[in-house]
Amino acid sequence: MRLLTLGIGIRGAKIVEMLSRKGPKVNKIPLFKPFVLLNDVDALKSIALPEDRKIFILNDSTGAIASATNLHEISEGNLIIISFEDEFAYKTALEVVGKLKEMTEEYTVVVGIVPKIVAPNIIEIKEKIRNIRELCDVLFLFSGTFQTDEFMFKSLSLLALAGEVDLKRREAGEVVIDTSDIFNSLKGEGFSVIGYAERNLPFYYFGRSRSELKALRTRRMLDLLNEAMKNLSIEAEISEAKSALILFASKAEEITMEGIFSAVSRIEKLNDNIVVRYGDCPMKTNKLHLILLFSGIKKLIL
Repeated sequence: MRLLTLGIGIRGAKIVEMLSRKGPKVNKIPLFKPFVLLNDVDALKSIALPEDRKIFILNDSTGAIASATNLHEISEGNLIIISFEDEFAYKTALEVVGKLKEMTEEYTVVVGIVPKIVAPNIIEIKEKIRNIRELCDVLFLFSGTFQTDEFMFKSLSLLALAGEVDLKRREAGEVVIDTSDIFNSLKGEGFSVIGYAERNLPFYYFGRSRSELKALRTRRMLDLLNEAMKNLSIEAEISEAKSALILFASKAEEITMEGIFSAVSRIEKLNDNIVVRYGDCPMKTNKLHLILLFSGIKKLIL
């Protein structure tokens, strides 16, 4: 999934810089098309991106959107990353989301970092979240802890790889997830959260029968599911989610259909109405990764 990716404000810009530097490529093509929008010259200098990807904004974002959409790069969606505690980022995002909706037909996804909420600013933060959600197609929320940047980088990178086929390796998953599956899992009211977990794979399996190996791999997948459900981008009432997506990523032989279907069954028990989509993404790695997307959520756990 190729995304026009805008980091607004210094926190969003730093994450986009990381996605540009270390983010995934398929067939030598980067999946994130990076731009940063800042109102501080010194902050702009500190971002390690090509000059035509760094945009200074003083009053109006129209020129910035024109610059970002005029490079004739194929994208399947728009991704905007902001921190809600950055007033410039928040106000600029309101403008940018509205203009992108007018200028492009792709889904617009906002990733919002929520600062630690204390009593005096609860109403303000909730209002900002509501205003952004009314404009965009999808709103992911992340807590503003120091681990957030790495969590966001790993989860967004794997999500972007879903459904992509490397022409050199010619590998596809048992159950392929494409861009429409992802956006269908995310559309609707409320906001979305991500659960993520990873685990190192053993280097060898000597002395194990085929059935025993399958059982071990299935159990590892379910253990990872439990970890991911506890490791959420922000604490929220996932039991009220309207939809969910399960994506395992690893070497093809490490993912079992029994593990996938057991994970689906576990998520379906959250409530009677949840719609669960699922799939896998084969990749060359020494780890097993899992991403969970929960959407249609309306309550944070404060």
